[in-house]
Amino acid sequence: MAELELPGLSGSNPLGFMAALGVQVALAETNGELRLGWTDSLVPAAIVDSEFDVDEIVARVVSVSRSWASGPALNPAPTRDDVKFPANAIRDYLDQARGLRDGALAASLVAENSLDAVSGTKAKPTDLDFTSGNQKLLDMMRRVLTETSPDDIAGTVLGAWQYSDRLPSLGWDVVDDRQYALEAFDPTDSKNNPKLSCPGAQCLAILGMASFSAFRGGRKTATTACHGTWNQGCFSWPLWAHPVSLSVSRTLISHASIPPDDVVSAGSDSLRSRSRQFAGWGLFQVLASNIDRSSKYGRFGPPRVIWQRD
Repeated sequence: MAELELPGLSGSNPLGFMAALGVQVALAETNGELRLGWTDSLVPAAIVDSEFDVDEIVARVVSVSRSWASGPALNPAPTRDDVKFPANAIRDYLDQARGLRDGALAASLVAENSLDAVSGTKAKPTDLDFTSGNQKLLDMMRRVLTETSPDDIAGTVLGAWQYSDRLPSLGWDVVDDRQYALEAFDPTDSKNNPKLSCPGAQCLAILGMASFSAFRGGRKTATTACHGTWNQGCFSWPLWAHPVSLSVSRTLISHASIPPDDVVSAGSDSLRSRSRQFAGWGLFQVLASNIDRSSKYGRFGPPRVIWQRD
């Protein structure tokens, strides 16, 4: 089967990686067979082994996005716009989405009995929830999934990322680092200095987030591929050359996840021991980005290569 390259989905950007998984999730949700891999190049790009062309992929992504926007994962009952559920409401929320197409997204947002360590009464969100203050994650996700157009999706997968302020930013794009030292204006002033985002990439990444399940942790929710503390964490992800199915993609993500101590010491004995298996699994690179919440909102730090095949 011929391979189709999606040059806009770069594996060296966490948002691009999550977006590529979103393409794979969308095809799986519509009974399509799509295997995902990456070009072993200076800027790795997603490749898919599929019978579908870009137009068909875009149509299926839009269909799944609209379905999830109105599904139980993003529309809990009773109605909420964020994921800070009362402790006694978490199970009901997960039960509502269990077995449905967007059930995996619900399981990536909260975990039963995983509560905020300070209050002990509300759900602790996933490490990938970068919202803060008055931002409402579920409302933001619904808007992105509903209002992202087919042209937005097509432009994103083909490499023409377009940035605008018409949709809220989920904060997953390393291109927009809004620290005070780098900004002439207050980065938290959304009225006079709105944060720009790429709707197509964000829409795909929301679908891809279903591959990062959440579990009960120690003092916070444990999130697949994430390690460290809430304020100073780390997200790591692998790249593989030969296209694989969605279930294999998720397995590789889980097993190649690297704790922060190994990220800091890329030549550590622990990393060398674990990485002996990587090449045999078909991996050619593992990257990582720090997760920092010191400036109110969560953000990814610059990606760096932690392991590379000889």
